[in-house]
Amino acid sequence: MVFEAIRQIHDAGGEPTRERIVALTGLKPTTVDDRIKVLRGEGMISPLKQCYRPLHQHVAAQAVSCTVMPNGIYKIEKGDEVMTLVPAEARQLAPMLAGKALEASALERVQEIEARMVEMARTLQETERRYKALYKKRVTNLDQQLLGI
Repeated sequence: MVFEAIRQIHDAGGEPTRERIVALTGLKPTTVDDRIKVLRGEGMISPLKQCYRPLHQHVAAQAVSCTVMPNGIYKIEKGDEVMTLVPAEARQLAPMLAGKALEASALERVQEIEARMVEMARTLQETERRYKALYKKRVTNLDQQLLGI
């Protein structure tokens, strides 16, 4: 389950992080950590710490294009290969590829949200730091007023 999540995230173009794996699988972080340790031991993912990329990569991606001909026929080209689809075949293929498009879109949104959360956490820490400094200054001023200084 963890390896599949790692592969899904990586195949969609994302960086498999512990947080993303936990979110995708619904497993507890400790369970994910244990599985990552096992996967590393089996040589299925990178041995580097904080790097959860699968070691068994797909072959390099080739350029892919799809052209709709005036007669409604679809020409799908991948490298030197050309596949011709009639409209009914294209309709059968569309839902399968739509899932990949949604997956890529969702992953992009997750990355945007993660970046925003990091920014918000940084802002919150700065605000807390400033609040504590102001509170300490206020307490010092009150103490000085009580002493009549």
